[in-house]
Amino acid sequence: MRRTSKLQGLIGLVAAVSLLAAACGDDDEDAAAGDSQDATEQTETTDAPDMTQPDNEAAAADSTTICDADALVEAVEGGPDEGTLSGMTDDPVATAASSNPVLTTLVTAVDKAGLVDTLNSAEALTVFAPTDCAFAALDEATLNAALADPTGLLTQVLGFHVIAGERLSAEDLATTTELTTFTGATLPVAMDGDTVSIGGGQATVVVPDIQTANATVHLIDTVMIPPAG
Repeated sequence: MRRTSKLQGLIGLVAAVSLLAAACGDDDEDAAAGDSQDATEQTETTDAPDMTQPDNEAAAADSTTICDADALVEAVEGGPDEGTLSGMTDDPVATAASSNPVLTTLVTAVDKAGLVDTLNSAEALTVFAPTDCAFAALDEATLNAALADPTGLLTQVLGFHVIAGERLSAEDLATTTELTTFTGATLPVAMDGDTVSIGGGQATVVVPDIQTANATVHLIDTVMIPPAG
């Protein structure tokens, strides 16, 4: 009986140790699982992009892909108050263009050429404004050459897009065959179906008759190059 009692006591001790070990193992697994979850949450928190911050460079690049008339109008209407089609009427043309989200490259070129005050102070202008999409399609070497010569080639190119002394509507352009530009060059105008074609077919008007305080602006799809000489 004494031997049996000792054996039973030993079995009981082994069972108790086993239960204690199992309990400790469960605690370790729970702790490990908690640590793993915390690490995962920390990784997700660290790696997740901040979607509340706008990517200004991406937004600027996107304007070069806005090319058709409906998308251009939508983009302009979606701009800041001063850049909407209605808001542009309050400012002179260079200022109005500076808040227009599809004319960022043109604004940079006008500023580089020192033409902001000239355009803003004019009494009446017709401006054929190449969009960012138009500038994106321009040969890079040509654009760089113009930007490198702001008072020469760049002024000649920009001036080829401006008619001084008149605010011509699309209806006016439909009955016109040629215009004299800001720099004195001749700008051919023609109707191609319902579309106004200018510069000897170099560009077409995609959004007509945008009004500013001192100009009528027509968005065009190509940067026009003036004739040599």
